[in-house]
Amino acid sequence: MLVPFEQLSDQSKVWIYATQAPFTRDQIDCITHELKAFTANWQAHGADLKASFEIKYNHFIVIGVDEEHHAPSGCSIDKSVQVIKNIESKLNIDLMNRMVVYVLEGDSVQIIKSKDIPAAIERGSLHTDSQVFDNTITGMVKYRTHWISSAQSTWLNRYFTLV
Repeated sequence: MLVPFEQLSDQSKVWIYATQAPFTRDQIDCITHELKAFTANWQAHGADLKASFEIKYNHFIVIGVDEEHHAPSGCSIDKSVQVIKNIESKLNIDLMNRMVVYVLEGDSVQIIKSKDIPAAIERGSLHTDSQVFDNTITGMVKYRTHWISSAQSTWLNRYFTLV
């Protein structure tokens, strides 16, 4: 059952998918259509899941399911991944590349490929106070409070000791 994203409880699980190029208006419309249909009917073992999604910064799709209402099963999670893969195929985009760092600079999102992190630090375009998106977060509380954090408080911190 589709609910407004802000109505998902703190016990919700989230999945964050990102694209390097910002979504176009047509892509947002398509994603919204696909995910509304999916979350409205998402079930685990015949039980409706209280679910939602949001598109943030024109780069991110966040899907949430309220485990306080009913927990998703392995099969239902697989179905959500399949929906994301279908969106990728339909729009010719990559939403599952985890080898990219997304940095918030003002209102825009900058992209740094993982292999370029040391060089970005040396140039000064990535520093300990850079605001980065931690797309590895899977819990709603952390998503609401720590999705955007300083680079030094994420897994990126190890790179600052290397340069």
